[in-house]
Amino acid sequence: MNIKIITCVTGLLLNCAISIAAVANVFTSSAFAEGTNKTEPVNNDYSKQAIRQKLFHSGGQPMPAGLCPQTIYDTIVPLPQASNKTLDMSIIGIEQFIGANGIQTIEQLLNYLPIDYRTNFSLVEHTRATGESNLTWPRIVLFGADGKFLFNIGTKPDDPKYNLLDVGFLNERTGEWEFSAFDFSVAKPQLIRNDTSCAECHGNHNARPVWGTNLDWPGVFGDNVAQGLQGEALDAKHAERMNEIRAGEGGSPRFDFLLWHNQKLKRGAKRKIAHHVFGAELLLSNIAMGSATARGAFIRLQNTKPALYRQARLALLLAYYVKKGNSYLTAEDTAKLAAVAQAIGAKGITLVDLLQALGVDSNEAFSLATLAAIEPPQPDWSMGAGDLTDMLMLQVLDDVRRDNRGVDNLLVNRSVDKGIIDCPQTANTVSEIITFKMLHLFYLTGQEKYEISRVYYPLDIEDIYSRVFLPVSHQLITYLKQH
Repeated sequence: MNIKIITCVTGLLLNCAISIAAVANVFTSSAFAEGTNKTEPVNNDYSKQAIRQKLFHSGGQPMPAGLCPQTIYDTIVPLPQASNKTLDMSIIGIEQFIGANGIQTIEQLLNYLPIDYRTNFSLVEHTRATGESNLTWPRIVLFGADGKFLFNIGTKPDDPKYNLLDVGFLNERTGEWEFSAFDFSVAKPQLIRNDTSCAECHGNHNARPVWGTNLDWPGVFGDNVAQGLQGEALDAKHAERMNEIRAGEGGSPRFDFLLWHNQKLKRGAKRKIAHHVFGAELLLSNIAMGSATARGAFIRLQNTKPALYRQARLALLLAYYVKKGNSYLTAEDTAKLAAVAQAIGAKGITLVDLLQALGVDSNEAFSLATLAAIEPPQPDWSMGAGDLTDMLMLQVLDDVRRDNRGVDNLLVNRSVDKGIIDCPQTANTVSEIITFKMLHLFYLTGQEKYEISRVYYPLDIEDIYSRVFLPVSHQLITYLKQH
């Protein structure tokens, strides 16, 4: 969306009619620039740990559309205990598990994966990865319920990479993705870490998965073959092949691991994920991978240049509103943004410019539908009602409210009538909606999401701008410009 700026058409610092001296003067006196660094007591009620300590399960409140959480902390069902895990879902954890348990084949390893990997999968007829696939022998992509650990599994017996298990893992400490492979073609399976060839498709510092955007999943079973962007709908050949695999006639033992919803698939249908109350496979794959990607981007944003990030947080929020077309900038507003941009080393005042200066290149980090070094970037990758920028800025706003009393008060005091779709009583304020979305997008583990989604799934979970930012736009934009 084009940025609407009164004084500077392009928004680039070098093209603005503001002298360096004027920028420096504005920066020196600007409450906007100074306010982002003010130290206030941190509200720990919004931390992941504090939120998780408040979780409870009520069994749910019956509503016309199904069960609803009584409050934002209600998971409806008991959550699985961490002690019940048999496998540490990390690169090193799996490597150690393979060695400790004498795992010799991919098939053996699959049997130990958490159940949400048995249900959250897609089949790929035409792959852009290094392995081979076709209609008879599609590759299996396991994305789990949270998208933080991905598997790419070949089923074509004569594929030279048949015994190579490609994996992608989000390190939540660093925010970096690691793309590696386990080689099962040798007597003792070997881990090949961070192969440099992976960067060609996945990118470098802002590496990310490669997957189709909403309404366009080329090569994946369930992608609508009609021209243009279309909702997921099975082609007849895909439905037929899936029904064969469901019936145990897939021809590969690797299909046996998959757990299917009890539905006979047909042309034009959506495949539903098993044990999921909503279940639309490809939309859920995007929300899982998208939330993991946005989480990684935010962690990098915090870690790469922490002091500059804190200084620029309010500017990021204002630039986000401008990007969305919901705010105009006066000459004074432009000067303030330009001052922040200069302070953090950004080449301009757009949200893209500010993020890039802070270590998040959205052209690489958000272009999941393209091969990083081969195809032009498409950073508007979609999850349905939202994109990765929306998810990133939700986390920035959550971060700001923890130690900015003014912003926190705005969010707490803005009441909403229908904060969560089909569950109007669950959340009563914008602040509660933020907490709810942070929990269900980023804080719950894959196995926890699996258990909850058997009885409840928030259908508007990825709808961030209209549910969070629009209701407080007037008050928050005013505050951002004044501080």
